[in-house]
Amino acid sequence: MTKTLLATAITGLAALLAGCPAAGSRSCTASPVTFPDGNCSAYYYQSALWFGDSTTQALVNCAFDKQQVGGNVVAFHNTNYGIGLRWLSANTLEVAVPDGIELDNQRHSSLYMGHKLTYRYRTLKDMEPEFTGCLAGHRGGT
Repeated sequence: MTKTLLATAITGLAALLAGCPAAGSRSCTASPVTFPDGNCSAYYYQSALWFGDSTTQALVNCAFDKQQVGGNVVAFHNTNYGIGLRWLSANTLEVAVPDGIELDNQRHSSLYMGHKLTYRYRTLKDMEPEFTGCLAGHRGGT
């Protein structure tokens, strides 16, 4: 193996391990939802990587005293479905996830700069627009 070929292989492996997007990878972000007069918004994104890994993840973003804070709500390794999000109040987010999917990093509450958010989970129904996800037609999940 030549040094050039070896260097190319090492660089490619490093990019793969770092999770760098590559040709053939697809991603999308759903429109954010916000409670009227609320400080936080929520959205989900989907990413289907060229090597077969896929993720759907819900996140929140909040603005307090001109600072942006936020983080993960829930994730799963499948892009066949989206995540339904609806604010029930300024600090309670309803999170609709498909039945039978293994959830990762599932949070039931978060605290951002003294502002507590609570997440209420329910089953995502097949008639809801989010059921197919924003990568509709792509079936890269496990």
